[in-house]
Amino acid sequence: MAEPKKESLLLEIGCEELPASFVAPALEELRALAEAGLREARLGFAGARTYGTPRRLALIVDEVAPRQEDRTLEVYGPPAAVAFDASGKPTPAAQGFARRVGKPVESLERRPGPKGEVLYASVPEPGRASAEVLPELLSGWIHGLHFPKTMHWSGTDRFARPVRWLVALLGGEVLPVEVFGVRAGRRTQGHRIHAAGWADVPRPDDYVGTLRERVVMVVPDERRAAIAEGLTRSSGGIGGAPVPDPELLEEVVQLVEWPEPVVGSFDPVYLELPRPVVVTAMRAHQRYFAVEGKDGALLPNFVMIRSGRGEGHDEIRRGTQAVLRARLEDARFYWRNDMKESLDAKVAALKGIVWHEKLGTIHDRTLRIVQTAEDLARALAPSARGTASRAAFLSKADLASEMVRSGKEFATLQGIIGAEYAAASGEPREVVEAIREHYLPQGPSDPLPSTIAGMLVSLADRLEAVVGGFRAGLEVTGSQDPYGLRRAGNAIVRILLEKNLRLDVLAAASRTDALFAQAGLGTERAADFRAFWSLRVQSALEEAGITHDTAVATLAVRPGDPLDVLARARAVDAVRQSPDFEGLLTGYRRAANLVRSANPEDVPVQDRPMAERAENFGDKVEADLHLETKMARQAMETYLQADNPDYGAALKHLLGLRPAIDAFFEGVMVMVDDATIRRRRLGLLDAVRQTFLRIADFSALPSAPGQKSV
Repeated sequence: MAEPKKESLLLEIGCEELPASFVAPALEELRALAEAGLREARLGFAGARTYGTPRRLALIVDEVAPRQEDRTLEVYGPPAAVAFDASGKPTPAAQGFARRVGKPVESLERRPGPKGEVLYASVPEPGRASAEVLPELLSGWIHGLHFPKTMHWSGTDRFARPVRWLVALLGGEVLPVEVFGVRAGRRTQGHRIHAAGWADVPRPDDYVGTLRERVVMVVPDERRAAIAEGLTRSSGGIGGAPVPDPELLEEVVQLVEWPEPVVGSFDPVYLELPRPVVVTAMRAHQRYFAVEGKDGALLPNFVMIRSGRGEGHDEIRRGTQAVLRARLEDARFYWRNDMKESLDAKVAALKGIVWHEKLGTIHDRTLRIVQTAEDLARALAPSARGTASRAAFLSKADLASEMVRSGKEFATLQGIIGAEYAAASGEPREVVEAIREHYLPQGPSDPLPSTIAGMLVSLADRLEAVVGGFRAGLEVTGSQDPYGLRRAGNAIVRILLEKNLRLDVLAAASRTDALFAQAGLGTERAADFRAFWSLRVQSALEEAGITHDTAVATLAVRPGDPLDVLARARAVDAVRQSPDFEGLLTGYRRAANLVRSANPEDVPVQDRPMAERAENFGDKVEADLHLETKMARQAMETYLQADNPDYGAALKHLLGLRPAIDAFFEGVMVMVDDATIRRRRLGLLDAVRQTFLRIADFSALPSAPGQKSV
């Protein structure tokens, strides 16, 4: 008899139009659910792929095995003491277990359990046919999809939008699946306008072709390529090229089922508006693509992507042009009104806008950003102080503009439009660019500010926001990030590391915190800020390839300057590979533990042992440790005082301390009854500890396998 062959599986969930942002994540989750579910169900398959449009989410799994893999179940029964009586005869408990597993009592095994021997049986379980297993799996996958928002209709369970049809095929056979009151079949729907009505899908392999015949391009990559080609072709026809907009392209891919470009135009008078305003008017709500000429200037044209094909271009063009005209007219009204007032007047108007009830107005915040930017400039770029100060003063002026306060799509131009107002008002180019860049970066992949002044204002803006957030009592947890404090902290770390800037952020934050204290705003939370900052730097270190243990150890010492912490961490990670390091670490831990556990009165002032003369020590090993530690510290200071400290070279001198530390512990006892000797020896060990702490808290590092922590 011929063995059943492998078949492809098709699942299509047909629904009302989904928001564009829902489609791609849902398809990825559907694929992951299918792959995990099939493996758990012991159903072999060759691969899974997803397709989707605004009206459908679909999954095809290739070469699904005809049956589940057989398996053997390990079944444990009652304790042996209960299963057999004193004469060894099976009790009803044993007989019941035997019936349950389908085996004679005498074939049952005994195995040790936590409370003694128990009965055990190995039970073969034949695999079920795929057609029996899959209906329940498919229903679970559908209900397992998550969406940012869901709805229910006619008393059904929740889904992103009402489900109108289901297709569930294994090969050419319909699977009996029912969800949301809809029974699965083989019927799908084509394009809502151009191919309304039902079409049968004979087999999963026919799915893509069947829908293409019904004016649905169900493969997202195919739609993306068609849109890109259509934009290039249509823009080229009017002597231009589409303005690159990857984010808008991805959104439009999930908005249409059959993309077709339509070219429109608008009155060139609106090109007097700043480019970001015109582009925003096109893309924010209308999803039109802007077009630019060979010189890079905007053309009075746009391309919109319709969902469909054939006739109706003229009507669509007239409608889209009318909508865009209204948007541009609004923008021109806001721009003209805003230009009647100076930027300094807009800054003054910020006194009427509350930033946070515990932190004052946006005007108060602006002045703190100015002072913080000037403080940072003194440390990082004194020559840019004037530019950074002026840019910081004007950085929030656009929040008082009608363009941003309108609440319409132009509100997204916050920060960008401020630079346009500054340019139109005659501010120096350096100030304009700093205003334009001070919101960068907003995400982990965003570009960084390219100008020194832009970096200073960006750092000041975020530092003021984070310090103020803690002052106001805002909590930053794993799931909560009010006011984007975690994002702001990450941006500070990223700017300093990628721009190779040395800055003690904890010290800078303390000076910014003083501005809040002087105004009597909020409550000081320096410890909370320090912990928050250390986590931000730790995350960056681990992304850079630093081991977790090394990151923790280096951050325990001077965590303020991320560039310095990274340099120390790399040196520590490198020296941990040395064959002498584990022995040195054991000696260091012993020294540090003795110092920490000793009576504080027994530990001398830190620099006293270094001032002692070798002949004043009562034992040679004390004198040797004193001299070796003194020489190591002096050598380290030479390396550490350079503009770019050589922590690797410094750590080599620490490795050289191992023989002296080992000899010291072998030759003397530290915690002796004589107070003078005890204090002298603890002072030596504390000098060793303090020398190590110039780079990291080595006691935070774990021992290598086989080593015991002391």
